Parts: sequence; C-alpha cells; structure tokens
Amino acid sequence: MKDKTEKNNIGNDMKKNKIGRLQRAILVSTVLPMLAMGVIIAIVASGNYRNVVETEVNRSLKAAAELTRSVYDSLYPGDYVLVGDKTVSLYKGEKELTGDFTGVDRIKADTGMEVTLFYRDARILTTITDENGTRSVATGVNGAIMSAMEKSMEPLFYVADINNESYHVCYVPLVNSDGSLAGMIGTGERTGEVEQAIKKQISPIVLVTILTILFASLISIRYTRGVVLSIKEIRKFLGIVTEGRLDAEMGDRAAKRRDEIGEAAEGVVKMRDTLRVMVEKDPLTKLYNRRFGTARMKDVSEAAVKTGQPFAVAIGDIDFFKKVNDTYGHDAGDEVLRFVSLELRKLMVGKGFAVRWGGEEFLLIFDKLSEDQAAEALLGLMAAVRAKTIKYGERSIKVTMTFGIISGNTVDDMKDIVKKADEALYFGKTNGRNRMVRYEDLEGHEEEKSTAPSGDAGKKAEGGLTAVSEKENEDPGAEAESDAEALMGKLADNV
Repeated sequence: MKDKTEKNNIGNDMKKNKIGRLQRAILVSTVLPMLAMGVIIAIVASGNYRNVVETEVNRSLKAAAELTRSVYDSLYPGDYVLVGDKTVSLYKGEKELTGDFTGVDRIKADTGMEVTLFYRDARILTTITDENGTRSVATGVNGAIMSAMEKSMEPLFYVADINNESYHVCYVPLVNSDGSLAGMIGTGERTGEVEQAIKKQISPIVLVTILTILFASLISIRYTRGVVLSIKEIRKFLGIVTEGRLDAEMGDRAAKRRDEIGEAAEGVVKMRDTLRVMVEKDPLTKLYNRRFGTARMKDVSEAAVKTGQPFAVAIGDIDFFKKVNDTYGHDAGDEVLRFVSLELRKLMVGKGFAVRWGGEEFLLIFDKLSEDQAAEALLGLMAAVRAKTIKYGERSIKVTMTFGIISGNTVDDMKDIVKKADEALYFGKTNGRNRMVRYEDLEGHEEEKSTAPSGDAGKKAEGGLTAVSEKENEDPGAEAESDAEALMGKLADNV
C-alpha cells in the first residue's frame, strides 16, 4: 500500500506542474517552426494561386477582346475611319459605329466583362458607366498605354483605374488594311471581383493549412507534455531514492513508455533495485542484513499494535559451524551459509522474512503467525536441513541447526523479544544443539537462562565442541548429527 501511495504521489505531483522550461523549449523548437512553415506555405500557395487566377483572367480578357474584334471584322468589313468635319462619326467600312452599342452590350452579356472600342485613344463604344449610369464615351485611355500599343502592336495587360474603380484590362490592337493602328478593343473585369474569386479559391487552402498546423501543434504539445512529465517522474523518483526511500515506485507514465525514456526509467528502477539489494541484503546469503531487518521488525511490531494480529520471533544458528570453517576452509563455510539461507528463504515465503543476524546466526520474523504455527514451520526446516547433504568438491557436509523461539507481543520492546529468543537459543546450544527451544519452556531453568557466552565461558563452550569433533577424516557435520542423535531423548522433552 505504501508503494502504491508513493507511486500515485509521483504521478499526482507531475499533473500539478505547469509548463516548464524543458517543455517550453521543446514547443518553441517544434511548434514555432511549424507555424512559420505553415505561414510560408499559405503565402506561397496563395501567391501561386493568385498568379494562376490572374493568368486565367488575362486569358479570358484576351479571348473576349479578340472575339469582339472578330465580330466587328466579320459583320462590317473594311477599315476604321472618322467621317465629318465638325461632327465626326466612326465607320467600319460602310457601317457607322458611333452610338451603336448593340455589339458591345451583347458581348458583355455573354462574357460578363466590360467592353470598349477605342479609335486611337478615345472611347467610342463602351459598356462602362459612371455613378449616374452614363456611358463613359469620349474619354481617353492613358497615354502610356497607347504608346506601348503603338510600339508592340500586341495584346497588353494592365490593372487600371477607370472612373475611380480598379480593373484588370486587356487591350488588343485594331489594325487597318494599310497596317496602321486604328485603335484598340479593351475588355475589363473589376479587380474587386477578381480578388473575391481569388479569396474564394484560396480560403480553403489557407483553412486546411491552418487546421493542419493546429492539429500538428496539438499533437506536438501533447507528446512533449508526455515526454516532459515522464522526465519529471524519473527526476522525482530519483529524488525519493536519494533520500534513502528505496521502496518508491516509478510512476506509470514513465514506466509504461516504449521508447528511450521508458528504457531510461527501466534503467533507473534497476539501479534502485541494485541499491536496494546493496543496502538491504547481505551479499553472501541474499537475506536481509541486520540494519534493514531491525527496521522491518519495527514495522511488524507497529502493525501488530494496530491490527492485533500475532507474530513470532525465532533466532538460530548452524551447529558446529566453526568446525566446518576450520576443517574445510571459509569457502566451504560460505557454501554452507548459502545453502542454509536458501532453505530459510524458501521457508519464509508468505510467512515473514529472514535476517542474517551475524556470522552463522539468523533471525526469523513470522508475520501474522502464532508461535505454534511458526514452531511447526521451524521443525520442518530443521528436518530439511538435517536430511540434505551439501556438496563441496569431493567432500559431503551435513549440518544441523538450533533455534530459540518466542511469541511476539505488543508490550515488550522488540529488542527485549529478540533477547529472550536468544536466551532460548543459548539454552538449546548448551543442552545438546539440533533442537528448537521455546522461551516459555525455560521456566524452571532460571540458572541456565543467559545470553550468548563471552570470554572464558565462550572458550569453554568451543573447547567442548572441539572435543566432540576432533576425529580425523570424519565429516564435522556428521559428528554434529551423531552428537544430536545421542541427545534425542532429551530433545523430546523440550520441543
């Protein structure tokens, strides 16, 4: 529950954070270039489309002007001439054109364009009117346009102001039979109408571009936010670990990623696990070390106070372990420790935990188990250890174990409980070994209750062990078992 709460706290802390410097930098380096690119694309696309539209408009204007010229040439063969002294009229062959707007009006109706027939630079016929509806006849074209026409004798295109209104205009020359320039046909379309057509066509392009940029930006923002929050989860996790809280869990956002950040999170978790093993576990036996075991004992005691659930404490060691070291060397002793520790780890699965208390001594905490349940499990362990043979090179080693056990309580301090279990162990060691002794069974043995011996007393105990195990070419573990079997009758009364 604590790990889950820690994990949730890491995730919740990340959700509270606003956009930080890293996310801002990523967004600036990704979204802004996208926005700039989008603006450039919109401008270039608009410009290109404008050119296409204007080219099409000019093509249409030219076609209408040439159509007008062809219609007049077909209907009225002959040259364009002015007739009269004071009042002049424009003729095309035998046809007087002055005042006859039928032709230009029909072409405007068909094309939607303004049409003007010039003689030289003067408007003779036109569909263009002023604000009062009066046709703009007898007005002149810009002199620069007329000069350009005289030089090129080719169609010309302009954006020109006519009656204070802007037009896209095409002028085609009217040439008499002698090759002289008689005038021009001009066709025009209001610039506002052209711009409206351009905007109508460009608007979807701009809209799609804007929506694409917004969509890409949202994806970028969402992704970068996920990246940044994942990095912050990793940083938060590392902060907790550096505080010594090695039970912290990595947040889901970082842990579930399937990219380099997820790999980094996995690496950090593995580092935490390695640190946890280094700090909490004994490297040889893979059991909890004494420092961490003491902390966990406190947790068990506090939980028992809150829930009222039972627990039991046992402490034990390997019988005649010093003789193993003296006979086969410390490497053999290490192999024995690894074997016993493996059995202890298997025993404590689902029952509590085991601690290497020091040397060949082990502390077992049975969580949520009564003393009777713990004692039954211990007897099974002792039988399993007794029955197995440890192979070391060509030699076979057999060992036994002695345990002291006590029921935990919420009144005594854990140190006192462990001390009492140690007294039961010492009683077992001084009364035959290879046995389990309950602390409550020490009643009536007040003189024999004490902690582990020291000084001369310790030497005396070791001396007794040496005397029992001094036979050459015999396995010390086997001697221990024989010694234990000789005392089985006494064991039955104490187990």
